[in-house]
Amino acid sequence: MARVAAENITRIFPGGVTAISNVSLEIKSGEFFVILAPSGSDKTTFLRIIAGLEKPTRGRIVIGETTVVDADRGIFVSPRERNVGMVFQNWALYPYMKVFDNIAYPLKIKRIPKHEIARRVREVTEILGISELLDRYPRQLSGGQQQRVALARALVKEPSVLLLDEPFSNLDARIRIVAREFVKKVQEKAGHNNNIGHPRSG
Repeated sequence: MARVAAENITRIFPGGVTAISNVSLEIKSGEFFVILAPSGSDKTTFLRIIAGLEKPTRGRIVIGETTVVDADRGIFVSPRERNVGMVFQNWALYPYMKVFDNIAYPLKIKRIPKHEIARRVREVTEILGISELLDRYPRQLSGGQQQRVALARALVKEPSVLLLDEPFSNLDARIRIVAREFVKKVQEKAGHNNNIGHPRSG
């Protein structure tokens, strides 16, 4: 199961600046969930808390049946152990790695066999139209190409929860449609057990 439940999530930055205050929500297994709010309202901060890249000041998050963070009880499950994929708005690619290694990195960490890594990378890059870019470095790619690489890296690990921080904003219309359809296929392949949080600016 990949239900996501957030209970009273609060994030207060140093200096007493409150970014998020008592946010509670539930994303059911297999549900697409969109966060719609104005720019600067800390949607990304909330996604980072779910992914484990940031700790809340208060509150609790449950993924499936596992409490991955509970600020009051001192529980914090590392990002690596949450099986959460996240596509950042700024792509966050490793500049010293070629495209293949950028995409394969989360699988290598899990010690997936090389032939399975190659198969998954080939599948996701063919669908996203970037299979010819595998030997290039991020600096050799356009913005749209870098965004597709970032999306491929998140999808290749077949995550239980997929968080998208406006990932399609730099894609052309044709690739945007293909990318969205691929995300749906990933969800269906997992037996409708993926949750996708997709923040949008209002």
